[in-house]
Amino acid sequence: MMISDSGRMTGLMDELAGCMDSEVDLYMIGGGAMMFLGSKAATKDIDLVVLGSEAYDAVHNSLKDLGFESIRPGAGYSRMNLSDMLERKDGFRIDLFDTRVCSKLKLTEGMASRAALRYQNGNLRLFSCSGSDILIFKSITERDGDIEDCGRLIELNQVDWDIVLSEVMVQISEGNDVWITWIADRLNVLSETMGVSIPVLKTIDRMADEYLAAWENELIERSGIDPDTLPKE
Repeated sequence: MMISDSGRMTGLMDELAGCMDSEVDLYMIGGGAMMFLGSKAATKDIDLVVLGSEAYDAVHNSLKDLGFESIRPGAGYSRMNLSDMLERKDGFRIDLFDTRVCSKLKLTEGMASRAALRYQNGNLRLFSCSGSDILIFKSITERDGDIEDCGRLIELNQVDWDIVLSEVMVQISEGNDVWITWIADRLNVLSETMGVSIPVLKTIDRMADEYLAAWENELIERSGIDPDTLPKE
């Protein structure tokens, strides 16, 4: 079921706020966050990130108390370290993450600081991530509509490429270097299939090439193969 009424999301937050015994901040990414930006009319699920196991347990347990049940993630989440996917009979589906939205990519302090407060009630606050950070998170998913969503964010000028590049550097500095190849792939697809202008694409491609070259050299060193014996391109 598609969620097209922001009032339904507010109603769900009211339910959740009534269960919170301690302060919890939720960070919304994906289609729900795009609805707050006006760049998406509806979403099939609500993607939420919490910071830390204590907050995760509080939200997860409260959702269970509200009638949500865990369901198995689908193939579109193959790259994602999904903490849990929960669904309720009234059609609500929530993808809940603890800090990391992929096996390495995570919601950083910079992302949290850029998020906008959308709801507050009792101990619960809901923030929606910026367009730049939504695009970054969508670089790791392969769900239907992700490419189109990224293109929409760019076309509506909701992406700050300086922020994207800065966040790439932060993620890499924290050891999430393989992700550079994923976002490079996603941005090249956007450029080639949708014709959108991506001013940082050359820089991202260069960084991805450098990562792959370093990875190849490391494999060669571990194997003990003399690189001079390998065929030249």
